[in-house]
Amino acid sequence: MKAEKILFIDTETGGLEPSKNSLLSLALVLWQGFAIVDAKEILINDGIMSVTPKALEINGINVEQHKAHALSPQDAIHELDLFLNKHFLPGELITLGGHNITFDVNFTKYFLIHNGYKYSKRFSHRTVDTSSVLYYLYLSGKIEQKAISSQEAFDLFGISVQGRHTALGDAFATAELFTALLDKISQCAE
Repeated sequence: MKAEKILFIDTETGGLEPSKNSLLSLALVLWQGFAIVDAKEILINDGIMSVTPKALEINGINVEQHKAHALSPQDAIHELDLFLNKHFLPGELITLGGHNITFDVNFTKYFLIHNGYKYSKRFSHRTVDTSSVLYYLYLSGKIEQKAISSQEAFDLFGISVQGRHTALGDAFATAELFTALLDKISQCAE
């Protein structure tokens, strides 16, 4: 197998709309060669804290406690850059991975660009979506169960999630799911 690096991300947000709701946390899980190499979670306080009751019900975030521990956008971006610079060369475009990754990419991209970050100089337009891989395997008959949601996928592959509905817990589990999917594809090829 190739030793490609993929940065699995997951977010917890204040709602469903990046232009209206706050990005509350961003998890970074570096996957390389079938292993999780490093991980970090960044809690963010954008000073607005635009949240919906439904989002808080799902992610279980207490806004006042979150504010006490979260970083300003500038400090959060600094922490992000420290993590990226530790693992990626300058100019190396980073491939992001996740489950239903478009949601997380849209929130992350909006947050970064809105705060002056040159997103396209650091991140590739290519992504890896475990939900799409699962759907492909289902349609091709390689797996019998249509397990597209993250919980269905984690259950199908026996992945235990430490900290479900936290950005870091879900990002770790998604990186593990990706490894399990690669193993499944390798088995199918034999």
